[in-house]
Amino acid sequence: MIKKNYVDVEEKQATLMNGREVKDVYVRWLIDTNSGAKNFAMRRFEIKPGGIVPLHNHPEDHEIYVLSGKGKFYDDKGQQEEAKMGDVIYIPPNEKHGIDNLGKDNFVFICLIPYIKK
Repeated sequence: MIKKNYVDVEEKQATLMNGREVKDVYVRWLIDTNSGAKNFAMRRFEIKPGGIVPLHNHPEDHEIYVLSGKGKFYDDKGQQEEAKMGDVIYIPPNEKHGIDNLGKDNFVFICLIPYIKK
């Protein structure tokens, strides 16, 4: 068993799969292979006010739980969903998606992703 507090995990600038940094978006890898996790990673994201994660996609599905703030999740087909504390979002594998902070506070959420087995 491992117990830690999120503040003890290094906060890093978020990057897209192509390595491009995403301004005003930060991630903490709370549980990952370094913790011994074999199937899933748990990440905590903070999007600063005005921050935007542009449309992108990847092979992992996402399971998201919103902790605080107000944000918008959207896809390339015009679907948009506003989200606030307590909301959950599922993003299927390879679906193009983006995220905007709509509020004056940080938009904070937990995102679980599976490891892709090669």
